[in-house]
Amino acid sequence: MSSLSMGILDSLSDFWTQREADFIRLDSSETEYGPGPLLVLYQVPPTIDDDEVNDMISDGAPQAHNKKCRIYRLTEHDDVILDMSLEKSLNYMMDTAATSTPSATGTIARGVPVLLFSGFRNDEMMATYNILGREIYQEMGGQVSPACAKAVPNAMRKQLRQVLGEIAGDHTSATAGDPSS
Repeated sequence: MSSLSMGILDSLSDFWTQREADFIRLDSSETEYGPGPLLVLYQVPPTIDDDEVNDMISDGAPQAHNKKCRIYRLTEHDDVILDMSLEKSLNYMMDTAATSTPSATGTIARGVPVLLFSGFRNDEMMATYNILGREIYQEMGGQVSPACAKAVPNAMRKQLRQVLGEIAGDHTSATAGDPSS
């Protein structure tokens, strides 16, 4: 292993050690939490359309797909939703996405894209992230990889804007110096 690789591993190890209490370990359990299945796409490039995302969910999360997983595209301009608690916003998005998903046309992705999963099993969430994450990374010219998180009980009362900021910030801190992570 090169000294560069060791430096990145040391950096990630330090980050996780300092922030261990802030994270919940994702194991291969079949537990699902939150309304859903729902996949919230925040700042995801509009060139990846909902049909493509749906196909990736079908490949990575067949059980969630069979339960009619909903997709909701959220932008930084959705102030009403962003100012809701995570719990209220997820319920709102489940209801709204059931009838119509906001159009991604004209939405320009800025910053770190975030994939927020609700009502997914851990293994299906990670499989979907691996598929969709590669696509987002390629669509963004290899410059940034998406952050990923799952709805958890201790975040449900937080404002959605805060949750997304924490997810993006943690991802940026954890991957500093390694844009492909």
